[in-house]
Amino acid sequence: MSNDAVAAAIVTDQGAGQCSLAGDLTLATADQLWKQLQSTGLLGSATRVDTGGVGRSDSAGLALLVAWRAVRRINGGDLSITSLPSRLTALARLTDAEAIVCG
Repeated sequence: MSNDAVAAAIVTDQGAGQCSLAGDLTLATADQLWKQLQSTGLLGSATRVDTGGVGRSDSAGLALLVAWRAVRRINGGDLSITSLPSRLTALARLTDAEAIVCG
């Protein structure tokens, strides 16, 4: 895979509200991933997402996680985000979103 290639973001339902995220979480993949979250029902039902499989990430990926957690909270639930890659943690800290994605 070349440096310019994009690894599609994939969410995997692990049952009981658990899921995992893998691939690139970037502007190039965020829209497709959001649609996948909607079509699988995980947007409204997931309670925990393991992001340890995320490769490249950017502000669009961070925005997706913030929006996903917001949707869960609006609907009376919550989303725990675990194994956040260091790049996303640093970006969240830089943008004052750390409490949202890490808390």
